[in-house]
Amino acid sequence: MRSPVPKARLRRAQGHRNLLTGSAMLVVGAGIQALSGAVFWLIAAKLDTTADVGDAAKLFQSVLFVTYLAGLGLPISLARYAAGRDEESDVTFTWGVVATVSAGVVMGLAYVAALHSSATDVLTDWNPVLGPMLFAVIVAGAALSMIADVRCMTARRWNLVILRISLVGLARFPLLFLMRDGEHRGLWLFVFATAPLAASGIITAVVAPRLAGGRLRLGPRPSTARQAVRYSGVNYVSQLAYQAPYFALPVIVLTFVTSDAYASFNVAWGIVAVAFYVPIALGQALLAEGGRDGAHLRSQVKLAMVLALGLMTAGALFTWFGRDLVTTIYGPDYSEAARVLPAMVAAGIPWAVTSLLLSEVRILHRHAATVVITLGLTAAIVVPALILVPDDGIDGASVSWFIGNLVAAAIAIGATLVSRARVAAGAPVEDPSLSAPETAADAAEVGITLAEHSA
Repeated sequence: MRSPVPKARLRRAQGHRNLLTGSAMLVVGAGIQALSGAVFWLIAAKLDTTADVGDAAKLFQSVLFVTYLAGLGLPISLARYAAGRDEESDVTFTWGVVATVSAGVVMGLAYVAALHSSATDVLTDWNPVLGPMLFAVIVAGAALSMIADVRCMTARRWNLVILRISLVGLARFPLLFLMRDGEHRGLWLFVFATAPLAASGIITAVVAPRLAGGRLRLGPRPSTARQAVRYSGVNYVSQLAYQAPYFALPVIVLTFVTSDAYASFNVAWGIVAVAFYVPIALGQALLAEGGRDGAHLRSQVKLAMVLALGLMTAGALFTWFGRDLVTTIYGPDYSEAARVLPAMVAAGIPWAVTSLLLSEVRILHRHAATVVITLGLTAAIVVPALILVPDDGIDGASVSWFIGNLVAAAIAIGATLVSRARVAAGAPVEDPSLSAPETAADAAEVGITLAEHSA
């Protein structure tokens, strides 16, 4: 009789392969989004005035912010509860689509009504009714792209996720050359930046269930409906805390600075997003494989830390000595970006510490440490920004970003040391994340935040 051990090992290896494949594809997809976005804004900077680019960038960042609010924790929840090729998964996903569209439209309209700035003025100056509605529809489409990607991931159609992201990036470029002499150029730049994303989200949300052999359907009620709603709520709160600095800081800036100044901030922020992508990707790799197959988690964290700190330090030095390249590439109108960029990229050094230590405590399910680090990160960046940005503009944002990340790293080190001390003292460690992954849902859950940080 053959031993079941080889089969168990084979299933474990297959599960690891699915997880690593999914995480790797998400890393590639998020990288494509970040780089294509940077090229889009570079071309826009060459073709249009800083005021028009700033107006469009304010609205674009507003879409990302409201999409983040409208997520409702559904991307991660659907990765868990709509992962199958069955009727319950179809119904759960369909109600996720309904909730996403509803939240996107309501929050999009509320955002335009509540935020009185040059960003929303671009919408209402074009048309007091259609402008806000356009914004709300784009938010809903962008939010749909997140959960549609999840449905593709759980069907293990990673290639379609990459294809959608690539097509969105490519479709933006030729649009830049349309409507150049028309009115409301800032509005049209915003539409060119976001319409392909929104359209891809709507189309993929309709098509994705068929990839899993199903269709959109509203009934019957799934047996896991209550668990899925609860799981969404828990993840929604944790995501709001963890991701708040990355979405809130640009909104604080766009509220208080001119469109010209925001155009410079947008350039710096785009470069920072690409630079900060390194520790995020390493953190996702840790979440995917941390401590598995007998590997020592502490050693993995140490190796990832050395690599991340080395890369971020090299990036900070390159940015410091090469900051004049910003004005060389973008033009003298973007000199403010060159001024604030070195400090903002240098913040990636403490951010690498925070990101990887947060991955460690998440792997070990040290919930108290996770909460302390995420809330500390948010408060350390957002509170100073609210104080400094109204008076100092993007310089205040740069200082807040750098100092806040330093403080957050100190908090992360303290929380992790306490967590390690508890483990050494024999405190029980709840560690279900180290079990062998069985489905593509695990990969989707591990890497889904990557897509939310890039556009």
